[in-house]
Amino acid sequence: MAFEVELKARLSQPQEIEAKAASLGALKGETLKEDIYFRRQGDTAAVPADRFRLRREAGRSVVTFKQLVEAAGVEVNDEVEFGVDDAHAFFQFAHQFGFEPFVVKRKKSRVYRVERANVEFNEVDHLGHFIEIEILCDDEKLVPVARTEVARLYHNLGLTADDVEPRRYIELLQTAYPVRYRFVNDRSLDWPFIEE
Repeated sequence: MAFEVELKARLSQPQEIEAKAASLGALKGETLKEDIYFRRQGDTAAVPADRFRLRREAGRSVVTFKQLVEAAGVEVNDEVEFGVDDAHAFFQFAHQFGFEPFVVKRKKSRVYRVERANVEFNEVDHLGHFIEIEILCDDEKLVPVARTEVARLYHNLGLTADDVEPRRYIELLQTAYPVRYRFVNDRSLDWPFIEE
């Protein structure tokens, strides 16, 4: 179990903010993350209570589910993750137990390490540019200090309260790219679902 302490903002000038992050820390790397979010079949809420994601990144597939602990300003989530060896089998499992894909998120990320925070510069398909500042804590007692560090770094990068994006990517994507997905039991497909 880990507690994810995070602040996300929409960027109008991503190069300028990234240059500041580069001056404060070091580039860890670049990655492409492809996420499929699942909900119970028939649930039409923008942010379903019962949801999880399957992420494919660097040849690995990882399932993640989060429970929001706090959201006043800096978001804190109780996060659980585990690896999946066969993503197609996991799709079959989810489908069999009444879950369906409802959002696809693709984001290209450049990640900097600034002190103990990961600072991600993301370009999200259909949405644009964002920054996420995140610290993971193994113990809930460490969350208040991490919240302060995330907020301080956010301010040091020149971001303001007006830049904060409080909505989840899944909400933004459903508005920007409203499509439905359907599971297809076909192992020849990269991801076993299609847009309807």
